Amino acid sequence: MVYRAIGLQSDISPGGLEIVFVEFQEQAGKWSFEVLHADNYAYPEEWKNRLANAASLSAVDYQALHADYGQYTGQQVNRFIEQYKLQYKVALIASPGHTVFYSLCLKIPVQAGDGAAVAAATHLPVVSDFFSVDHAMDGREKSRDTVMQKLGIGQGAAVESNALLNAFMGVLRWRQEFNVFAAETGAVRNSIGGALWTGQDA
Repeated sequence: MVYRAIGLQSDISPGGLEIVFVEFQEQAGKWSFEVLHADNYAYPEEWKNRLANAASLSAVDYQALHADYGQYTGQQVNRFIEQYKLQYKVALIASPGHTVFYSLCLKIPVQAGDGAAVAAATHLPVVSDFFSVDHAMDGREKSRDTVMQKLGIGQGAAVESNALLNAFMGVLRWRQEFNVFAAETGAVRNSIGGALWTGQDA
């Protein structure tokens, strides 16, 4: 099976939204991949400031930011699709959002960027909110090494980007396979992480 997915990763230092378009192929349980396009869109100062100050917002203002940033993210994905002429080529988007804060003791991971808003803006299926189930089962939000191993990337090897790994986690969620692994997170069991928003098909 072949899956073509967009993966996202947000970082305000130095500041940008990383977007990759990756083709994954699975044959007899073995995975391979090729990064077809990649770019980084720098945040304007307004968004750098809004994201940097997100943790201090009231509940109402945070929800407004959450929705606004989802729409903004969707617009940037549309820009990427237009730039690289990817119309009708993208099966899904993996959008973990921008980490505002997380508390392991309270089991509250908080990522800004409403996946439903991304789906509404792009009309594409979106996987978001990867680690909520893991946190609920006492996990610590980490599956990088195991995901790399599933992709055939050796431990300690250089990886193009976290956006690539996010894209693969989205594909595993789409296939209803484990994408968060208790061996790394410390959770009571493996989980299928990610909320699925179906965009135009909703």
